[in-house]
Amino acid sequence: MGRQKGQGIVEYALILAFVVGIGGILFANGNLADSIRSVFSNVNTLIEEVSKPPLAAATTAKDIIERLRQGRYEGLADDELHWDKRKTLVITSDSAEGKELAKKLNIQTKQGDAWFARIQTDGTTVFSYYSADANKGVTYDELKTKYQNKSSDYYLPGKKDSAGNPTPVRIAEGLFNSKGESTKSTTGQTYWENVKGYVGPSPSGTGIIIDPTPTNNL
Repeated sequence: MGRQKGQGIVEYALILAFVVGIGGILFANGNLADSIRSVFSNVNTLIEEVSKPPLAAATTAKDIIERLRQGRYEGLADDELHWDKRKTLVITSDSAEGKELAKKLNIQTKQGDAWFARIQTDGTTVFSYYSADANKGVTYDELKTKYQNKSSDYYLPGKKDSAGNPTPVRIAEGLFNSKGESTKSTTGQTYWENVKGYVGPSPSGTGIIIDPTPTNNL
């Protein structure tokens, strides 16, 4: 009995020494300890993300522009709508980037419509929305076909906006500076409807982008 009792104490002591040894290694080895802490940190982050209420669907032009603004300035899409001082970022709703962004922000574009995001190197950001209803029923796909067949009807580089120049389309827009403030209104207005826009070549490879443009400059 005494020998068994003594053997049990030794076994417990060995187990305790093993546990203490492992603990000592974890704290002594900074990389391993940091890795474990990182795992728990990532788990906490995932739990926080999952516990957040889902974003309500943005379906109207105004709501979609507001949701894009939130993505750019309120951290909902920091990775996708990042400001790069070296180059202009352009995202169209029918591009791969646009589809992923719409999924993340729960943007549901009406059939035949499209939206565009442009972030300039100076931080100026414009979000625009093309609606088929506001353009005599011409869908975005039909507009792309028209542009591809005869781009001069819509895009003439370096021309002034006078009689005989490219055909404008009607869009909604939101225009902001690098801080998210309106750049067009002293009253704080950030959304405009029925704005004149011009179709031009898109650097994203989709064929076109529609930007609101001052009436005296294309």
